[in-house]
Amino acid sequence: MYELIRHGNFYGLGKYTVLVLLALVFAGVEAGEIKPETAWHEPAATLLDVDFRDTGFHARWEYFHCECGDILIRVEQSAPEGVLTGETLLVDGQVLLARGFEGQGSDLEPLIQAPSLMLQLAFALLHRSEPMGPARIAEKRQFTLSEKTHDFEIDIGMATGRFAAPWEVSFTAWPSGQDRRRFELAFRFSNPTEDDPDNEDEIVFSGGLDFRSGGFPLVDATPLEGWKMQWLSKGEETSSDAPAGETLGELRARMLAMSDGT
Repeated sequence: MYELIRHGNFYGLGKYTVLVLLALVFAGVEAGEIKPETAWHEPAATLLDVDFRDTGFHARWEYFHCECGDILIRVEQSAPEGVLTGETLLVDGQVLLARGFEGQGSDLEPLIQAPSLMLQLAFALLHRSEPMGPARIAEKRQFTLSEKTHDFEIDIGMATGRFAAPWEVSFTAWPSGQDRRRFELAFRFSNPTEDDPDNEDEIVFSGGLDFRSGGFPLVDATPLEGWKMQWLSKGEETSSDAPAGETLGELRARMLAMSDGT
């Protein structure tokens, strides 16, 4: 998982945990204009570009939340060890599907860890910068927050993260529509090494948040041919080919029947 998000530390991450977190993050998406009580973590769609300074790692992740509860992530990332592209689909928090990702192993869960944790970190930085949420961004705002003694910590329920002080975040956000926001974040934090006790790392985020409901890219009639499938709710640790001829809607119906005991 890219050195556990480069050099920040995340704790409590067990099998299947990050996927559950991802499903919880998007809970509560609302339709219409951005309401005053709307939080940063409630968009229906998110575009997130991430760069780790001086490492050669760059990622572009697109996240889509369906009102039915499914979450689609489109992945494009490059690192010194190679390029990774593909899509993952979490269905009802129970089944993880993936396509693309040439040369990856049969366990699909590692594909979702970096996108999930980086999204959590971006939301935490946005909340720390503007705790009142995206509705307060009525015009372009730009400022810098810094902390010399206390680590930057995030608590996302089943996992926590810590980035060492001193740290600093440069925050820029602006409206890109009535119910959309753009943002840029430069997060610098201490990462001392044996050779350089004053060493710092920097993660640069940029992207957009769309709080409009609807528009999920996949419909019930979407065929699952070409996708790999892994049942998280059954404890599977390896994936297999999706059943021949099955559609996304039929998978959802099959899952519903299983939950009803029929």
